[in-house]
Amino acid sequence: CALPISSGDLIFNSTINGAFSLVLNSTASTQLNGLVGNTTALTSITTNAGGTTAINGGGITTTGNQTFNDAVTLGADAILNAGTGDIFFGQTVDGPGTLVANSTGTTTFSGAVGGTTALAGISTNAGGTTAINGGLVNTQPAGNQTFGDAVTLGANTIFQAGSGNVSFA
Repeated sequence: CALPISSGDLIFNSTINGAFSLVLNSTASTQLNGLVGNTTALTSITTNAGGTTAINGGGITTTGNQTFNDAVTLGADAILNAGTGDIFFGQTVDGPGTLVANSTGTTTFSGAVGGTTALAGISTNAGGTTAINGGLVNTQPAGNQTFGDAVTLGANTIFQAGSGNVSFA
């Protein structure tokens, strides 16, 4: 299901389920306020560039790729499960929530993580790779950073965790 490009907000206040792909196109705000794919995983989810995406509902589960081409904020702790698919953040990712990114594919952070609002924590599972290309991962003042898979850096990178721990597999 692809929603046409909109200059208005796309607000989902409840769950979204179904074994289909979901494309969300808005140059304004896309708000996911409920769980996505919690009973029946989506095959994929994609947002376009030019707006923002707020993941406020606790998590997104797909059997394939999760592609966020716009800036993402975590209004709550979020668990993203992509199975063998990739998780791609095309711009920044900001908190205040904790991010758990589970994928046996590649998880890519193209922009700063926690550059405007620090995340409470971040973790990736084993089995895939994580590409950090935005130069910053910030979970200050005390958030843990746990990278369970191989990490590649696409730029000089600062890992800021304050009194939290930073660990690599």
